[in-house]
Amino acid sequence: MMLPLAKLQIIDLALLQDGDNGEIRRLLEASRENGIFYLNLQCIEGKMSTIIDTLYELTRGLYDMPYEEKMMYDVDKLGEMKCNGYKPVGRNFGGLSAQRDGFETYAIPKSGILGLEGHQDFSRPFIIDKYMGTLKDFTQTVHSIADTVNDSLSSALQIPQSANLKLFHRLNAPSSDILRLLKYQAQPIEQRGAPHAAHTDLGTLTFLFTEQPGLQICTTSTNDWEWVLPMKNHAIVNLGDSMSLLTNGYLRSCIHKVGPLPNTAMPTRYSFAYMVRPEDQTPMTGQETSLIPPRVSNEPILTGAQWLRKKFKVLRSELRPTDQDWVMTGQQL
Repeated sequence: MMLPLAKLQIIDLALLQDGDNGEIRRLLEASRENGIFYLNLQCIEGKMSTIIDTLYELTRGLYDMPYEEKMMYDVDKLGEMKCNGYKPVGRNFGGLSAQRDGFETYAIPKSGILGLEGHQDFSRPFIIDKYMGTLKDFTQTVHSIADTVNDSLSSALQIPQSANLKLFHRLNAPSSDILRLLKYQAQPIEQRGAPHAAHTDLGTLTFLFTEQPGLQICTTSTNDWEWVLPMKNHAIVNLGDSMSLLTNGYLRSCIHKVGPLPNTAMPTRYSFAYMVRPEDQTPMTGQETSLIPPRVSNEPILTGAQWLRKKFKVLRSELRPTDQDWVMTGQQL
């Protein structure tokens, strides 16, 4: 079976850390073209492989909990920002019967993992406490990587240091950063569909870790869906709406979805993603440079927190208003 595979750039973290101009240029190209790339993590392979194995253990253990126990931590009841708790199957728009989704998620907030002021006692099942050391290590590691990516893109975009993208994504500042654990339900071949509707992420950078295929992106070159297969010792990194908004549309928010391989039943699929989002009060607009154009949208400038609320309002709608389709993709025509 020949799958149409997306031809993504493979960006080397070690070269970005060294400030390699060629690698920074390729990062900018990937961020402009499809807004997604593989990030080679071999320079921290030993550390990350142990963390990743442990987080898969947490993911499976959490989803093995009884449904009634998981629903005690309903994400829609633990706060309007939806940064903590469990989402059951079928709550969002999707591509299955009656246009609902086919996956569970559990969000663990950065603020809780790091014990930031006022968030030390966030509501959570006991199993999360068992893994708190690994969660903290993972959060700090991925956030450091995100700083490298944001710093590299700021350099490539000729953004002055006073407006460097990483300054809007400080580790210990209030933001809606989360670690999202995902479980996609198995589908028999006669009930195939896309359990995750086409969308863009609402944040700045998403670091996805998965060992199973299923991710598809809509490429700019063909406007068709192509598959992104997992690679060992690599994260799949995609840009979200905030990165596009913070560069006045110069960088691209990646349109993606998850579905079964052609002519194949969908197996149970696990993955997890760390979602880097702007600090709550960050204005969602960019500073004009020789590359970043002036803002042209007539929409009001939202803060990072306001954008998150707007996106979730559309995701949770029973009937999607046609004039709000652009919120799902972050691209207003």
